[in-house]
Amino acid sequence: MVVITNEMRRAHAIIKAMAGCHPKEIIEEQQKAMGDDALKRTAVYEIVKRVKEDGNLEDNRGKFDHKFVRSPELIAEVMAAIEADRRVELRSLAEDFMVSYGTMQTIVTGDLKMVKKSARWVPRLLNDDQKQTRVRCSQQFKELVAGDPGVLERIVTMDETMLSLYTPERKSQSRQWLPKGAPAPVKAKVQESRKKRMILAFFDAGGLIYTRIADPGDRINADFILDTLQRFLRHLSRKRPAFSGTGDWFFHWDNAPVHTARSVADFMAKHRFKLVEHPPYSPDLAPADFFLFPKVKAMLAGQHLEDDGVKVAWEGVTGSIGGEDWLAAFNAWARRCDRCIERDGNYVEK
Repeated sequence: MVVITNEMRRAHAIIKAMAGCHPKEIIEEQQKAMGDDALKRTAVYEIVKRVKEDGNLEDNRGKFDHKFVRSPELIAEVMAAIEADRRVELRSLAEDFMVSYGTMQTIVTGDLKMVKKSARWVPRLLNDDQKQTRVRCSQQFKELVAGDPGVLERIVTMDETMLSLYTPERKSQSRQWLPKGAPAPVKAKVQESRKKRMILAFFDAGGLIYTRIADPGDRINADFILDTLQRFLRHLSRKRPAFSGTGDWFFHWDNAPVHTARSVADFMAKHRFKLVEHPPYSPDLAPADFFLFPKVKAMLAGQHLEDDGVKVAWEGVTGSIGGEDWLAAFNAWARRCDRCIERDGNYVEK
């Protein structure tokens, strides 16, 4: 049995090109003689082009000698091409180096052990100081939890979000079972409602403690936050009586300007709030941002809400969240702090 080598394919194409054959003729002859082993169309056209430019076989020999084997030289050239353009497509590389798509895929994924990843959105491109702050806060949180395993159940966290009165379904949410071969359903693309309501939520590992839905005309300033904190403390005394008066609980929120106002800080000192420090630009380390708000908004996706129906809708979806989910979110918070430390302060996805 005669084994057709890459060198034989190359030689056949060059000789035919030197004889003045049209690329189509070369392709057809190779396919008849070699079948699946024939050179790809783009490789044949490239050979004919180069032969026409230089005019003789000897001058072209060096240009084709290594292109059709996975030699160390070829692998190194492919690596250099990728480093020059990290977005280059495999098909483009295969054409440039005149190898099959499968060969190039083997070189890139097998020999070079590379994968192609899309950029992911992050809240902010962190500088070194911000990363160090994230690591420090994560270490403090881990020390707090390690010193008292039950402390996770004594942390209350709070955050605000803007809830749209209409949030379109995500594409994944519209999936449905259909007979095999049936066309996929279609739906018109719609935009999120511009009309929104501000929601302030206080919760712990046991569930929601207090929610305030701001009226459309409310200004979210220090006075509003002070009034909200007073209401929260009243709800806390009813829903978590073990916390009331003992001071044996911790409070966590982000460092938004209205949270750090002098009047707010004085109020919290007066009522003996023990704060868990939160690093700036870190929604991935806030249970409200990585758990509660995304979950609620996903559950409300596709529903048209009215101003007077926001409270009912909010209570309906939050009431359906199981107790184990709230606790799991706080355990996930601790794991995220571990990941943040491991990643030297970079953002944590899960």
